[in-house]
Amino acid sequence: MTMGGQGWVAGLIGDEQIASQFGDAAQFASFARFEQALIAGLAEAGRIELPDASRLISLIESFEPDRKKIALAAVRDGVPIPDYVRQLRAHVSGIGSDLIHHGATSQDLLDTATVEALARITDLLSERLDTLLDNLAALEARDGANTLQAVTRMQPALDFHVGDRLAGWRRPLEQLRDRLPDLRHQTEILQFGGAVGNLQALGADAETVANTVAHKLGLRWPGHGWHSARGPFVHYAGWLCELSGALGKIGQDVALMALRGESDIRLSGGGASSAMPHKHNPIAAERLVALACFNATQISAMHQAQIHEMERSGAAWMLEWMVLPQICEATGAGLVTASGLLQSIQRLGTPS
Repeated sequence: MTMGGQGWVAGLIGDEQIASQFGDAAQFASFARFEQALIAGLAEAGRIELPDASRLISLIESFEPDRKKIALAAVRDGVPIPDYVRQLRAHVSGIGSDLIHHGATSQDLLDTATVEALARITDLLSERLDTLLDNLAALEARDGANTLQAVTRMQPALDFHVGDRLAGWRRPLEQLRDRLPDLRHQTEILQFGGAVGNLQALGADAETVANTVAHKLGLRWPGHGWHSARGPFVHYAGWLCELSGALGKIGQDVALMALRGESDIRLSGGGASSAMPHKHNPIAAERLVALACFNATQISAMHQAQIHEMERSGAAWMLEWMVLPQICEATGAGLVTASGLLQSIQRLGTPS
């Protein structure tokens, strides 16, 4: 779901590169990888001969799903997987077609596709975060020794250095970057539980198949399915919202500094006013605040989406699909916006 839909709002707050990670092309590619890995796992467990497994894996590679039919069927089924699997079985036909999707369920494919999307997004956000920290370092090297009046509780406080304020922007971002390995460990995990979460269709071969699938996909197998335990995605969303909050703080500070005048900050560019030609509105700073506030409201929906009744919830799961991509997109847009904002700063504080 693209932030703001299409048109000018999407251009203001959206992030097409992030949004595309949840698109049909990315998801169907993930479904195919899962089904190929599953065939490899079944072969490892001795449930299919290696030549037949190789043939099936090759046929899955060449499969092009009818996306329009899947989209229509998903309205009926609530997920795209049943029609995807039906089409895939028809495509491979003959020997081994009954082993397509064997032991798996729709949630395994869709959750694992989301996990893979988040792994790619982590790569993108990590690069953007490094760029932002580089921009902050450049500002600190240039203006860090300048004098700035500190502000506490919206009132003038004591003079200090620009570097002191920049440190307040930088440290939370560095801490979030340092937590990336833990974020990956918590979220880059295989979802595989089968029909009711216990892989019963695979019997004694469950661990062998699951470990093979995880290895083929480059994910960690936690030893069990987690259909109704949404902690990995809530954990990821929490990190994103903390990051967007740190960016929102930068935006809020810059907007207030712009209000205080050039003794605090000199910015290039700025947004035009339709009624007051003299104005140069700090639009990028405002975007950071808006995106942070948006994510702050969305995280509550992620916590509501944790509440799965029994072994699987359709409604809670659907809510998660609506919310998590938007949180990712808002965070990605915030990082791009923040780097642009820092690059537009001509001077911070007053030279000593």
